[in-house]
Amino acid sequence: MCTMAPGLEEIVKEELAEKLNSPDISETARGRVFFRGKYRLDELCRLSCVDNIYWMVSRLPIGTRKRDLEQLNEKVRKMDFSGAKQFLGIKDKPAIIVSASKRGKQTYSRFDLADYVTELLVGTGKFVAGDIHEHNFPIRIDLDTDSCAFSVQLTTADFRFRGSNYGYMPGGIRPTVAAALIRVSRPDKEDVFYDPFCGAGTIPRERARMPSRRILASDLNPDAVACARNNLPGNIKVFPCDARKMKVRDNSIDVIVSNIPWGKQIEVENIGELYTDFFREAGRVMKDQGRIVILTDREEIVESAEKMGFGISQQAVVSLHGLTAGVYLIQK
Repeated sequence: MCTMAPGLEEIVKEELAEKLNSPDISETARGRVFFRGKYRLDELCRLSCVDNIYWMVSRLPIGTRKRDLEQLNEKVRKMDFSGAKQFLGIKDKPAIIVSASKRGKQTYSRFDLADYVTELLVGTGKFVAGDIHEHNFPIRIDLDTDSCAFSVQLTTADFRFRGSNYGYMPGGIRPTVAAALIRVSRPDKEDVFYDPFCGAGTIPRERARMPSRRILASDLNPDAVACARNNLPGNIKVFPCDARKMKVRDNSIDVIVSNIPWGKQIEVENIGELYTDFFREAGRVMKDQGRIVILTDREEIVESAEKMGFGISQQAVVSLHGLTAGVYLIQK
């Protein structure tokens, strides 16, 4: 199983098909895609749009009352975690930490479920209890009404954040979401790529994982420019610039991908005017048949793009930090 920002499932399935040679996708749920296949961990870690990857262990039925937790007793104790243990190269007793999520109405909490399963597994003598800082076998339980799925997380936080030595700016997105936006843009090795609202540089950094002719990044905020310069490799040109007056030649850009301001974490006096001015400039700098991919929750983007002569279509609706945003493909 792999997880992703809810709404990106179809984009992730495209990436799975491309990078894992058409795996057997068995199920799709909100924020999750289940698939079968024989892979090494390094092969799975080539995926760029997913947050985490899991080894699926089992699904068990369970009731909705707290006393129904006892239904798990024998089945959890006999559950076979050997495949995940071998895959991760763990020879001693794994140090476990159990987390749970739940949907539906139950009289027990997700913490009750996680604590109960932890006690059962440690009681078998095959595991030791770890904690948030010291563990090597994170177990996840997804409870959906009357069924719970057990899995073991194969990836660490460094996987989805691409390491820990990275600065962030307000209003940023995580690298996996940036990678999904880039995939929507249909990247090509001959692209001149530009992010005119680059913030900390997350989107250009993800684009740099693939071949391109040139990558440009700019921002109006000098703190963001400084942060992006620290985060990005030297072959990416980072410069201060107002996206409404781009310091870019006419008809020179193949692709723009950007997390344009939504007017929330970064205040904007007139968001509709910003979008219209941006698209006016984009029309100047983009080559014919140029592509723009934008993430925003503001409906003003449609009117602004069409006013400036662009065609626009919504490719996905993504849930991020409690907000719902659209992924838009815009073409000159």
